[in-house]
Amino acid sequence: MTLRVGIYIEPVKVSAKTGISRHIIGLVEALVNLNHDTHYYLYYQADLLGQTHLNWLNTQQNVTHRGLRFPKNWLSERPSLWWKHYLPFHLWKDKIDVFHGANHAIPLRGKCPKVVTIHDLAYYYMEVHGEGFDRYLQHTTNLAMAVANKVIAVSQSTANDCIREGVPANKIEVIYQGFEGVPEALHIEPKPTMSSQPYILFIGTIQPRKNIEYIIKAFKQVSEHYPHQLILAGAPGDSSENAEKLITELGLNDRVTLLGYISDEERDNLYRHADVFVYPSKYEGFGLVLLEAMSYNLPVITADNSALPEAAGDAALYCDAEKPETLAQALQALFSQPETRNTLIANSQKQIAKFTWQTCAEQTSRVYQSLAKQEHVK
Repeated sequence: MTLRVGIYIEPVKVSAKTGISRHIIGLVEALVNLNHDTHYYLYYQADLLGQTHLNWLNTQQNVTHRGLRFPKNWLSERPSLWWKHYLPFHLWKDKIDVFHGANHAIPLRGKCPKVVTIHDLAYYYMEVHGEGFDRYLQHTTNLAMAVANKVIAVSQSTANDCIREGVPANKIEVIYQGFEGVPEALHIEPKPTMSSQPYILFIGTIQPRKNIEYIIKAFKQVSEHYPHQLILAGAPGDSSENAEKLITELGLNDRVTLLGYISDEERDNLYRHADVFVYPSKYEGFGLVLLEAMSYNLPVITADNSALPEAAGDAALYCDAEKPETLAQALQALFSQPETRNTLIANSQKQIAKFTWQTCAEQTSRVYQSLAKQEHVK
């Protein structure tokens, strides 16, 4: 009998792909190719005319798109209508055996078994989206984890956080995501570097969780001894203004560049020419960007907290996210010890190989099949 699995793919619609949208794309593509005897129904919001612009996987025999007509703003303004009534009705209508909410949310009603993926719980422990919205996300995530038959955590660190928030350990499956490597479209002739000097690179949103001011302070400690520039690339956020002020206060205007949002091509070019990648985040559910940097044979320095050591393994140097001098010391070690750099680069290729979408899909598929079997036995 064909297993009918519903997956919520709304994040895939965004033009600028986030870590979560890339996660869903990698997982679903691997699932579709793995299980031809499972039929996947992909659910997302369509406009009231039923028009969609998703051509993704629509030629696959075992994929059905379900762009559900729903007023444009209601998904954010009246979410309970979608999650409690509208989506559960369509799951019942499509006779879905298992539903997977791949981004912290699932229908709160309906009889079919449900799986929810939790990428991180940062908004439980620090301000991420603003106090009010963080509280709302905590509430909805608590509901999703309570209703779900299984909770997939993308790292053991995230699983531990879920347990801390009251989720039974036997309800959680740790399934690491895959890493797709550098897109073929970006295998192009490298463009000239944007800096005439070697540079240290950070890529991420300029927000407090990413520890931007910490990076600048650490860079100040090494700037007089090495010729490197510091390039901070990523969408502006709540730390942008403070970062600009700190750069000026420390006299680093000619050594530090805040690039703002970058395209995939610019991202590729920055990785190709960088000397070292730094990512001393205060909290991460996994750490995909570390694998991305490693794929360019870049030595990586990251923080020793949350899931970052799970992602980086022995292919990175570690620093204390509360002590800028530890990042400065790690930078000095890389600059003064070529053997350390070479060891990290050699280890990075082994580390990347641990994370494949094939394995992620196989483990996720087993969760679906187990839940469907339990439901059939009832």
